[in-house]
Amino acid sequence: MSVVKKDVGSGSGHFVICDLQEEYTENLLKALREKFPGDCQFYLFRNIERLKAFAMENPVGILLIGEEYPAGQREEIPAAEKFLLTGERLPDKAAATGSCSLPGENVTEQPVFRYQPADQIVKIILGYQTCVPAEQAGKKKGGVRIRDAPDFMGLIGVYSPVHRAGKTKFAIRLGKQLALKRSVLYLNMEGYSGGRFYFPDGPEYDLGDLIYYVRQEITDPGIRISAMTGQAGGMDYIMPMKNECDLRGVTKEEWMLLFDTILEKCIYDVVILDLGDCISGLYDILRRCGRVYTHYLEEGAARAKISQYEENLRAAGYGDILSKTVKKKAGRTRNTGERSESAG
Repeated sequence: MSVVKKDVGSGSGHFVICDLQEEYTENLLKALREKFPGDCQFYLFRNIERLKAFAMENPVGILLIGEEYPAGQREEIPAAEKFLLTGERLPDKAAATGSCSLPGENVTEQPVFRYQPADQIVKIILGYQTCVPAEQAGKKKGGVRIRDAPDFMGLIGVYSPVHRAGKTKFAIRLGKQLALKRSVLYLNMEGYSGGRFYFPDGPEYDLGDLIYYVRQEITDPGIRISAMTGQAGGMDYIMPMKNECDLRGVTKEEWMLLFDTILEKCIYDVVILDLGDCISGLYDILRRCGRVYTHYLEEGAARAKISQYEENLRAAGYGDILSKTVKKKAGRTRNTGERSESAG
């Protein structure tokens, strides 16, 4: 057993993690120490019998326990709130109904998908502690309405052969809008993104670090990603790569593996790809997206670029991308000379 002292709860009991995956629990514990509000002590166990003995002598407020332990043994552990760490996404009945355990009632285990960002795990825990459905605990207010915002899960591509048409600004606004209802991750995949302009307080980790971890076939991508992300308007983001040559060096297969890893093993419902021209496998990535937004300008050169782009897609056998493309007309913002998008 290891103990980490940190003020994090309301004094109603200790925060205990019991799991067999050593590297995972250490990463989770590190993340929770930074994210969980309040005043209590963290305890980490591997042996469930030692946990049982500890729980008989000390009040356990929150218990996160791995599904590998037999259900009968898990039931013997007294705790105010129990959360079962699972390797698969399971239906969360209590979150759907708004029910939670009250003092004197039998405590049931609420399933928590282990491979998701730590802030999402904290959100779920706080939702049950206050008897508020998890989705309501993370609900945001306000936001900018964008017409035709998709109501589906998966990859959304934002790409245009026309530059300085408000593409990145639109992609970020779209991500914040979708984050009102879903878990969203924004990835900027441009060679020269100007990332610090859009996210001046972003973390030091960037997309290159994430690609490195994917290449290493890490077992806990959700926790790793949560340590790398920043947040803007409810939307998570990874800082873009600083070096265009490094971005060009990522293969199409590595991009696809990254997308599969995020969608299958992390909590994100939607991943927004802000795509640049230097990406390897650009057309295949666009084909993988459920929807593609393409900005254009009412100018001769811009119209010619859009026409050439569409012709190239058809000639290369990727004409199906056009059937799921939504065009967005960009105009010049008054007095500033910058571009702004409008529905097209």
